[in-house]
Amino acid sequence: MTADVIIVLAIVAVAVVLFVTEWVRYDGVALMVLLSLAISGVIPMARAIDGFANPAVVTIAAVLVLSGGLYKTGVANLVGAQVLRLAGDSPVRVTALLMLTSGLMSGVMNNTAAVALLIPVVISISRRLGMRPSRLLIPLSFAALLGGMTTLIGTGPNILLSSILERTGQGAFGFFAFTPVGATALTLGVLYVVVAGRHFLPDRSTGDDEGGDEIDLTGRYHLAESLLMLRIPPDSALDGRSLVEARLGQALGYDLLAVRRGGHLVRAPERDFRLRSGDLLIVEGRIEALDRLRAWGHLAGHRESNDALGRLVKDATVLAEVEIAEKSDLVGSTVQSIDFRNRFQAHVVAIRRGGQAPGGSFRTVQLEAGDALLLLGREDQLRQLRYATEFTSIGWTDIGSATEEYELHRWLMRLHVPDGSWLDGRTLEASRLRGAFDLTVLEIEREDGDIALPHAAERMRAGDRLIVEGAPASFAVLEALQALVPADERPSVGELESEDVGFAEVTLAPSSDLVGKTLREILFRESYGLNLLSIFRGGRSFHSNIRISRTALEFGDALLVYGNRKKIALLARDPRFLVLHGQLHEVFRVHKAWIGSAIMVGFILASSLNLLPVYIAALLGALLMVCTGCVKGNEVYTFVEWRVVMLIGGMLALGLAMEDSGTAELIAREVVGRAAEMGPRVLIASLFLICALAAQFVPTSAVAVLVAPIALSAASELDLSARALLMVVAVGSSCAFLSPFGHPVNLLVMGVGGYKVVDYTKVGAPLFLLTLLMVVFFLPIVWPL
Repeated sequence: MTADVIIVLAIVAVAVVLFVTEWVRYDGVALMVLLSLAISGVIPMARAIDGFANPAVVTIAAVLVLSGGLYKTGVANLVGAQVLRLAGDSPVRVTALLMLTSGLMSGVMNNTAAVALLIPVVISISRRLGMRPSRLLIPLSFAALLGGMTTLIGTGPNILLSSILERTGQGAFGFFAFTPVGATALTLGVLYVVVAGRHFLPDRSTGDDEGGDEIDLTGRYHLAESLLMLRIPPDSALDGRSLVEARLGQALGYDLLAVRRGGHLVRAPERDFRLRSGDLLIVEGRIEALDRLRAWGHLAGHRESNDALGRLVKDATVLAEVEIAEKSDLVGSTVQSIDFRNRFQAHVVAIRRGGQAPGGSFRTVQLEAGDALLLLGREDQLRQLRYATEFTSIGWTDIGSATEEYELHRWLMRLHVPDGSWLDGRTLEASRLRGAFDLTVLEIEREDGDIALPHAAERMRAGDRLIVEGAPASFAVLEALQALVPADERPSVGELESEDVGFAEVTLAPSSDLVGKTLREILFRESYGLNLLSIFRGGRSFHSNIRISRTALEFGDALLVYGNRKKIALLARDPRFLVLHGQLHEVFRVHKAWIGSAIMVGFILASSLNLLPVYIAALLGALLMVCTGCVKGNEVYTFVEWRVVMLIGGMLALGLAMEDSGTAELIAREVVGRAAEMGPRVLIASLFLICALAAQFVPTSAVAVLVAPIALSAASELDLSARALLMVVAVGSSCAFLSPFGHPVNLLVMGVGGYKVVDYTKVGAPLFLLTLLMVVFFLPIVWPL
């Protein structure tokens, strides 16, 4: 075993671990592999990027645009409509037709796009028949995987393996070369699910056999249990305040869904809606959040006197005044958004503009050049600001001058932590005084020693006196929220919906770039004006406004939103989201459907009759889709899955390294060769199992690239048909039936169907074994060894 073989095997091992654990995005893993191979010298640096020039990469990108054309012109949607027409009322016939439709569509277009298009069809059918979507969505995704095996362009591994075969000088696979085996696998899959597999499918029942929209969403997201009704008492500080000022979401994690006032129900009120004493608030959240806030106890806030303010400035803690420079990068930002305290190691106590302190909370005021900031901090740290380009000057000031010029009495107050308070023993960070109420603790006064500018990890104690900075209105809101009164009655989900307002279930579209981003980062509420109430992931629903806003989105998440139906329709037009409501699908370019169909037929004919190389035919078809208006120019880049392109380009370098270093030959001789000694069918079974088991966690294209050199080396060593063994690799690489992680189609239906990982294993294990038997006994008949 040479040094190069050891390096390649080590890189393969690390790559597989990263693919399985998802510690690094798979396109990042591919680039790490490429760079590792080049830097280690296993392959020449000039050849490291050859994978990106491979015809397979070009073909896959162009085919994604072609399938996008079928989507945008409504061709695929028309097929789905025919399924609805032919399905009738038989669950068995519905399942079979949906699987055949998904399989046939996946043969000529990207299978992820096909499943994304058919999910709303499944939702519509399930509601009409009173079925749960969980009875249909796994069959839909499995059929897409099987259908991808039927043609050259059906799935990425097929295109890659054809390119690899052509590189050996044996000629590429034809367009329909995969059809006999793929069609047999699809037929077996449909028969299995219809006869036996459907009995293994979960039925995520909510306790009511009706399949209505409201009941389905209520059960899946446990909505009824999370609705509360709270009354605003008389003379409350919330009277006259807007929803933003009331801080229901920031402080309690509540989403305000409706307000009942004098017998009238205001659904989905806007952010500037003004509350009134006596209002009944219908919110989504947990009563425990309100109980915890009330358990803080009465903090007894009062404004600080000038003498008490002086105690803040002592020892190494001083006051300084700085001015924002003309070209400072702070201009246009707020104290809150730039995290001033951590960036400059100083706390902004107040702001003065034009000789006057601005009204309201200065933390949300956009800074301007010339603004004067009063800072509190350690003297040595404040002196460092002399070198900061963000400020033009820095000067020291005393508490008396500062109090008069900045009207500090407006912003500083003392709070007392009472005995038995929930805050006793909690850190400042856990209290969320700053995050929820914009109240910043500048000093903790206690008998055994005061703590100036305490760290967020500092724990409070009963009896502490907190000198805090913030608007008095913020403390008034805190006390008003503590005084909210839970109503005896529980609101019903039904009363929250009307002709104009309602719920919708949303999932990330296949081409979405929002994976890994939080709702706070994408400004979801500000952009769409909708409440996101819950995220359904891995069979569980997650609530809490605070938690959801900080949760990074994952592919396969299902999101429950509530608001104006016009705004939900706006969300449906965003290509990053897929709204699961039949009436809210985007408007397709149906008048161009015949053009899109003709272009796809032309591409298939040109490829299958060898009139043009498949990558040239695919590029020509993609160009025609754009030139004829089936696909708009700015949509092209949303259809191409660039992460897949990067994955393939990087992993092709690994395939090259496995060949050149002799790693593939070694594995073929030691592993596959030993299996061949027990007969050709054992060899086929071994090769299939290597691919299929890896495909449960590793992207299918990466599996094909990794195993193809092994199959070619085995064919050369044992004098077998390279085409037959690569066909085994093609089928095995697409058998991601045992887990949701091997292919995006499984993740796409996971959240919508409410599936758990074990659901895929229960339904997929028999299909996995059936496919293995088909490959062992039928494939050698079509492709003799």
